[in-house]
Amino acid sequence: MSYDLVPAANTYSKTLVELASANSDIFVLEADLMKASGSKVFKDKFPDRHINIGIAEQNLVGVSAGLAAMGRIPFAFAMANFMSQRAADQVTISAAYNNFNVKLVGGYAGLSQEKNGGTHISIMDMAIMRNLPNMKVIVPSDLREVSQVLKFAAGDTGPSYIRLSRCLPENLFGSSYDFVPLKAYQVGNGTDLTIISTGITTCIALEAASLLESNGIASRVLHMPTIKPADKDSIVRCAKQTNAIITIEDHSICGGLGGMVAEIISEHYPARLYRIGFDDSFGITADLEYQLKHFGISVENIIDKSKKILKLNK
Repeated sequence: MSYDLVPAANTYSKTLVELASANSDIFVLEADLMKASGSKVFKDKFPDRHINIGIAEQNLVGVSAGLAAMGRIPFAFAMANFMSQRAADQVTISAAYNNFNVKLVGGYAGLSQEKNGGTHISIMDMAIMRNLPNMKVIVPSDLREVSQVLKFAAGDTGPSYIRLSRCLPENLFGSSYDFVPLKAYQVGNGTDLTIISTGITTCIALEAASLLESNGIASRVLHMPTIKPADKDSIVRCAKQTNAIITIEDHSICGGLGGMVAEIISEHYPARLYRIGFDDSFGITADLEYQLKHFGISVENIIDKSKKILKLNK
């Protein structure tokens, strides 16, 4: 990966301190992960609004729902796999069913768990969360977007799930880009191919698009920070304009970004599609770069799939 990755913890904590300074209803809750989230800064500033539940993700969500019922705005941080799997019942009933104003942050998402191993690598969290009524699912791709997403969530009403990689690039798009809730962001206007990405894979997609251009393939990148509700119009428009789509994610291709795109284009405008991500497999114990290459979540695989999909389109 050619982009430098920076831990997201400082941006997460700094943004929440800023938000809490302006709004006394904001609380931060932890599943004993202050080092991972960086929220000690928040605890030092607002000790009466910081709650460390301990390694008890189900209780974490339940307490957060209780705070929301009392008019507070809780941001609850846990590892993405445990937030979506271990606490699935509480997320479903306490947060989503009640449409409570709970902000769930799934940290160290996807392959960013690295050497914590396959048990910790979240391969289904987006699929679980986007199937819950009332739940928004947002996946920022750089640190600037992380801050903007947190600010949006604080002012939004209802439950949301923010999928947060351990490390992200600082700024992929420059100062001209601002996160627009529920909208995709297109880079380039190539008519041969659309690469749809989210989270940490957007930097891979951008790199691949640059290399494809030098190989005579005109592509565009459709960055999707909001997975639910999906920007259907942008996906369908790109399907019509390129008739070839590759999705890339560090998540299962079933139910995640690739699954969502497949659902939309099959109903509204069938186009050729390759999905890059986990294909019926768990993560492994290895660093991020190794795993990205191992699972084909890579520039090289995008280029390979691009040539195949365009050959089929001729």
